[in-house]
This record gives sequence, C-alpha cells and structure tokens, in this order.
Amino acid sequence: MYLALDTETTGLTNLCNVLTVYFIILDENLNEIKTLDLKIKHDKYHVYTKALEINKINLVEHDKTAISKEDAIIKMKEFFGSVTYHVIGHNVKFDITILKSNGMDINTYIKTPYIDTFNICRKLKQEQKLNEKQSLSLGKLCYYFGVGPVSCENLHTSEHDTRLSVELFKHLKEFVL
Repeated sequence: MYLALDTETTGLTNLCNVLTVYFIILDENLNEIKTLDLKIKHDKYHVYTKALEINKINLVEHDKTAISKEDAIIKMKEFFGSVTYHVIGHNVKFDITILKSNGMDINTYIKTPYIDTFNICRKLKQEQKLNEKQSLSLGKLCYYFGVGPVSCENLHTSEHDTRLSVELFKHLKEFVL
C-alpha cells in the first residue's frame, strides 16, 4: 500500500506552519483507495510572505474553514488506521519533516526509504538520462514527461501536487524498478 502526500506551508523552515496537507492512499497498482484533505488552523503563524505568494493561501480566509491541529491529528489517525505505507511525494522528506515539526508525526504509519520523485529525477540527471538543464520542479518535470494535467492555476495546492506526484511516479516507475 502507498501513501502519497503534499503540504502547503507558511515557509520552508521547521518553525513554519503546515496550512494544508493532502493524503491519498493507493493500492499496490497505484489505484486510489481514499483521500484526506486537511486545512489546519494555528494560534500563531510564522509566515514568509514569499510562501504565501506561491501557494496563494489567504490566512484570513483559510482560518474560516480550517480545523485545529488536534482535530487534524485525530482525522489522520482514523484515516491511516493500523497500516504502514510506502510514501510517494515530490521532495517528500520536507513534507514529513514539517509535519513532524508541527506535532503531526506520521512516522509510525510510513516505511522508509521514501519514494521521492524529486530524488528519482535528480538521479536521472546525474546519470545523464535527463537533460542537465531540466528543472526539477514538479510542474516542469510533469510538463517535460507529458504527465498531467498540469494546471498553473492549481499548482501549489496540496491536492494538485499530490496527484501530480503520483502521476509522475507512475511514469518514472520504469526507471526505478
């Protein structure tokens, strides 16, 4: 079983807040079983304006529909059940680390090593199987490989990026298996 995920945050340091996280549980053939979409509200925000420019999250609007971190943890535990998963994501170690730094540790539900589409493509670049000038951003890799649909409007939403990571991994499987 696989667990694909992505987060949107207030920045790139461990002090930053997780604003959204999207999870997809997939079977062994990478077919979707179920999803969980969480918007998380915090008492205090540690914000880098550049992050909010990129993910386009308006904190005032966000807080109107977001749930507490405690409620998010309860929903995550119910969602994961007693299963451990192989994780899929793009630069997924960041997502796992920032979830943990926000008190939302998922390590008991996941197996290592992670399946990281960023690292797979970085290795392909090193092996000269990918153009050395190719950007390793999720959107540009998906465009390069014809994986998608890549929606500029939805890029940098946790759901869209999670779904793109899964589609990119489906395409890259031949290089890693």
